[in-house]
Amino acid sequence: MRRLAILSMLPVGLAALGCDDNPVLQKLPEPEVQVDELKQKPAALVDILWVVDNSGSMVEEQAALAANFKAFITGLTVCRSAAGMDETDLCDFNTKKCAKSGAPCNPPDYHIGVITTDVFTALDQGKLRKVGLCVPSAGSMPAGGKSRYCGGDNRDCNHDPADPFSDSANRVCDMNQSLAFITPVTANGEGAFSRAVKVGVGGAGLEQGIKAAAMAVGRDTNRSTGMFVPAPAQNAGFLRTGADQEASLFIIFVSDEEDSSFGLPSYFYRAFESLKGAGNEGLVSFSAIVGDPDLDGETGPVRGGCPAPPNEATANPGDRYVALSMYSRGLSSEFRVCDDKRLKCAAGSACQFPVPGLPGVCVPTGACQTSQECGNFKCGNAGCITCDNAKCNLSATGFNDLLLRNGVFGSICAPKYDKVLGALGFEAAGLKRKFGITKKPDCARRVPCGTEQVGICVKVGEVVIPNDRTTGWTYEPGSNSIFFDGDFVPPTAAAVTVSYRPSATGVALSCDTLAK
Repeated sequence: MRRLAILSMLPVGLAALGCDDNPVLQKLPEPEVQVDELKQKPAALVDILWVVDNSGSMVEEQAALAANFKAFITGLTVCRSAAGMDETDLCDFNTKKCAKSGAPCNPPDYHIGVITTDVFTALDQGKLRKVGLCVPSAGSMPAGGKSRYCGGDNRDCNHDPADPFSDSANRVCDMNQSLAFITPVTANGEGAFSRAVKVGVGGAGLEQGIKAAAMAVGRDTNRSTGMFVPAPAQNAGFLRTGADQEASLFIIFVSDEEDSSFGLPSYFYRAFESLKGAGNEGLVSFSAIVGDPDLDGETGPVRGGCPAPPNEATANPGDRYVALSMYSRGLSSEFRVCDDKRLKCAAGSACQFPVPGLPGVCVPTGACQTSQECGNFKCGNAGCITCDNAKCNLSATGFNDLLLRNGVFGSICAPKYDKVLGALGFEAAGLKRKFGITKKPDCARRVPCGTEQVGICVKVGEVVIPNDRTTGWTYEPGSNSIFFDGDFVPPTAAAVTVSYRPSATGVALSCDTLAK
């Protein structure tokens, strides 16, 4: 009794010495509640290059891009809060405040430029399309302070009462006051893009969009010397490089035809990724608004592109653009692109090639019971990768949905481009939707969350975010992540706190009751 009393008076560490000769090996118990403190990305610094097909069949598509560009800017700059997303509340670059709510925000600093798929005509060849300014006379400022843009023809400045940026005095198209790219402080940036993207339909019928993009950023190779050809002089200032200002590069292809550039997409990806230097390959990414991939190959009955009866197509598959986008976008652990050559799968997964002519995706090889064990992206009522007969399988349809959900491509067959442009704007803004947590949760053991007790508690700042696919988050056991898959995404630099009780088995328990 006396010995126990003495031990009880000693500090905890010394009391342990009396019971164990090697206290260093003792482990502290796991915390009853695990709290992971995570962080959303800060504002993006991004250079966005649009590569637009200017061949004879692109009139409607160019008009759709111009008409729906607002959705892209909204995706870039919309203010997001725990209360949801208000598409009319945009972040002002100058004040760093949301225009409607007044809340602080941190918008991306962007450059947006446009080139064409024509690599033969001197006007094109990777050169940024410039737009002039409508003014009363050359060299003057626009009357009424209204910034309206033109393509070099005075007729572009004819007064249009329906255009709020039109003024009857501004009749001259002044190309000496031209813009090569748009920034957050460009007056009427939407109007500047709408003019720039209407690149006409007189371009070469042999579209080489990938080569044109390489020319635009100085990654086209001189076949005689093997050296990269410098970017056109008029593109100066578009790309931002250097340790103090290293912007990411986001290239978006828009075409109703297949790319005809010489060289494999994997070769071009290696050339593009070298642009930012070793270790910064992730700063270069691609997306494409093109014809749908041919899911069963050229010999199958299903037509790719934009099939139209009886046996015609208004667009052809853009497989090369999609492949290049896959190489740049499929680098995360849950969406891993593979070709079994340069990109191989890690142990425990194998490369499946559901669509002929495109790279594949790494799929788990172990036995499965549910589709959640095979992948982390929901397609319809099931996973994109499904569990069939205890094996993970990626069908051609699931593969197509997986690419769409990851912003790898959008269908040019869509009647409007507002949804795909909004999604691409979000991708360009660089915000994360998925946040990995450190331990596997036991969702049957509840934690306090506001006024409730829940299996996993997610907060952004001090606001509780609901477990709801549309307005909040879901839990993905495969990646052990909190996934904001709907309207709400944590805003720039936001603190994301995830609280839960760790599983004693190292496997997520009882979390199938959460919203999927």
